[in-house]
Amino acid sequence: MQRPVRTHRLPGPWLVAVLLAAGCAGQVPPAEEGGDRGPGAVLPADAAITDLGTPWDAGDSDAGPGPLTPRVENTTCALPDPPRPGNMELVPAYGDVRLTRPLWFGHAPGAPGLRYVIEQGGRVVVFDAAEPAGARTFFDLAVSRAGNEEGLLGMAFHPGHARNRKLYLYYSAANPRRSVLSEFTAVDAWSVDPGSERVLMEIPQPYSNHNGGDVHFGPDGYLYVSLGDGGSGGDPQNHAQRPETVLGAVLRIDVDRPDPVCGTPYGVPADNPFAQGRCQGGEVAGQPEVWAWGLRNTWRMSFDPGSGALWGADVGQDEVEEINILVRGGNYGWKPVEGDRCYVAGCDPSAFLPPVHTYGHDQGESITGGLVYRGAQYPELWGAYLFADYQSGALWALRQQTGQAPEITLLAQTGLRITAFGTDPDGEVFVTAFNGSGLYRLQRRADAPPVTPVPRQLSQTGCFTDTARDELAPGVVPYEPRAPFWSDNARKPRYFALPPGTRLGWRDDDSFDFPVGAVLIKNFDMPQPDGSALRFETRILHKSNVGWIGYSYRWNDEQTDAVLLDGPQTRMIQGPQTVQAWDYPSRSQCNACHTPEARYALGTTARQLNFEWAYPSGQRANQLAALAEAGYLNLPGPPEALPAFVDPFDPQADLDARARAYLDTNCGSCHLPGGAANANLDLRAITPLAETGVCGVEPSQGDLGIPGARLLAPGDPQRSLILQRTSRRGEDQMPPLGSNVFDLEGVLLLEAWIRSLERCP
Repeated sequence: MQRPVRTHRLPGPWLVAVLLAAGCAGQVPPAEEGGDRGPGAVLPADAAITDLGTPWDAGDSDAGPGPLTPRVENTTCALPDPPRPGNMELVPAYGDVRLTRPLWFGHAPGAPGLRYVIEQGGRVVVFDAAEPAGARTFFDLAVSRAGNEEGLLGMAFHPGHARNRKLYLYYSAANPRRSVLSEFTAVDAWSVDPGSERVLMEIPQPYSNHNGGDVHFGPDGYLYVSLGDGGSGGDPQNHAQRPETVLGAVLRIDVDRPDPVCGTPYGVPADNPFAQGRCQGGEVAGQPEVWAWGLRNTWRMSFDPGSGALWGADVGQDEVEEINILVRGGNYGWKPVEGDRCYVAGCDPSAFLPPVHTYGHDQGESITGGLVYRGAQYPELWGAYLFADYQSGALWALRQQTGQAPEITLLAQTGLRITAFGTDPDGEVFVTAFNGSGLYRLQRRADAPPVTPVPRQLSQTGCFTDTARDELAPGVVPYEPRAPFWSDNARKPRYFALPPGTRLGWRDDDSFDFPVGAVLIKNFDMPQPDGSALRFETRILHKSNVGWIGYSYRWNDEQTDAVLLDGPQTRMIQGPQTVQAWDYPSRSQCNACHTPEARYALGTTARQLNFEWAYPSGQRANQLAALAEAGYLNLPGPPEALPAFVDPFDPQADLDARARAYLDTNCGSCHLPGGAANANLDLRAITPLAETGVCGVEPSQGDLGIPGARLLAPGDPQRSLILQRTSRRGEDQMPPLGSNVFDLEGVLLLEAWIRSLERCP
């Protein structure tokens, strides 16, 4: 649906300034690091699917056959299922333990029956593995969560913890922004003395991202600490190649004795690369604590309990994720090199230590480092390095081969935002994740048979009879949401195709469940200044036998066909007024929005489809009624008895309903309970404003320098971050992905709505 041209009143002076400052393009920030968001087939427990039979007979209408009657079965538009991912899967562990953003799992020396989990918000949870229902707070530390990658990030128990009760926490603090490494003393196995903190190190952080955050004791008894390059994008201050800073490095210190030379509360091992001549004035080649450097953001690392090797996974920038074995004095190349490729033109990758393995952003784009498996339960994994990708949810095993490239095995497509790996005292593997139950364990399953690859050409998918003429195959059904997501001026005709004889299942949350084999298609075309339209992308979302998977096809210049992309791309295209950047997503990026919490198939709820629409045939009909009449879905009642969105840009409709529909579509797929957004908000239209967590609430993720900022300040758009972030593009934009041009109509709608609010409910 193309928005009609509308007449707007001019924005206030503050908004004019914001819009001019925001410009029409900006850098889309990288996806949240720390390891997801992959496809998944598990349905949320709070959204039961109801097989209603035929509770409402759509055939009772006297209006005659609808635009989709009789139903034409789809026999060609069917993408192949992916191969069954390996012989492993992740299943919930310790289901009685309730966790929020967990990112570390382990055990303490001297307490083999207990398990510990840290949460990013600062809480450490402890429970007995035999009685997890008795989980309690081990420690609750005040940390800064102003940035998405800040918080409590790492923990390590002293090797002599059973004797000395020492443990070490790495966390974020504010005013000034810094990372802190501190020692604490436990009272017993179930609690920590909050007054026992001994600060070992405070590291200024120029930005809120790339803080690294893992801490481990090595076989040598020293503490190793991973630090990111300090943040922003592209390491603007070149920290990682300057070991005279401690950013972009792995540090190695002795926590058992102070250093009389440097006057630090920890010691510096004499064989550290820059230990000699330390703290004696003059220029230094590197800080004495630095062990290895040239790293962008080693979010998770681990020691192989068999070989003692230190494995680290470095989160990539634009193209490559990498795995390294970290050695004394090693320079791993960031930022001249990203993985095994030049990030800076003309670099020499051979001048740096090469990674053990890399992968591109067609497979994922935020690696979560794991560990070398040394347990007894799965001998087929013995000695393999297990790792995952936070964005795609893929779980792999890497096995080194002498003189050859490592063997990589895809173990599972988990659908989880995996943040860390840990073990129990027996060496059996557990993972933490920001979604689902939060804590999982490995489990073996049968291998899958081989399958057919996904077609490389859009014309080969069976969804079109003629791509050049944009003619759809029989059984491919058009639809249109009432409140479409903003896509940088693009128009988006939408279609779906179901396997023969199947239908959509009604959920009790107003959404629909699609059968396995369903295909959703979205064409993107850009209006041109001369009135024509440029087709430039087609996205297909397929519900496979392992869950939803997204594919992006880029149209050729001749407008005759489109080719499947293996990774993200950016293209400059002519928009309605000016040239603009367009980002083609990778498959893992598709899963950043199409999440289980958002019900995967965005824009297909009853609220979105419950309105009269002019079908391509010219016939007008209520979409829910037409779909029900043709047997594509069942409804619990007539459309007029079901919820419906208003058109957000209909000036005759209720302003509050318009704004809430807009926020639901553009924000509510991430800002909802259990969603991907790093904020405790619920911007779905079904949630009363008083329960959204925005009205009158002080920001916890930065205030953009606005005095008295609130997420939503009734009557005051200038102090309302819900509007300020929508009206800009760049580091602080909302939505954070998928847009380089702000939505002026949407900004004006939100401004008018905020001005109309007199107070918080």
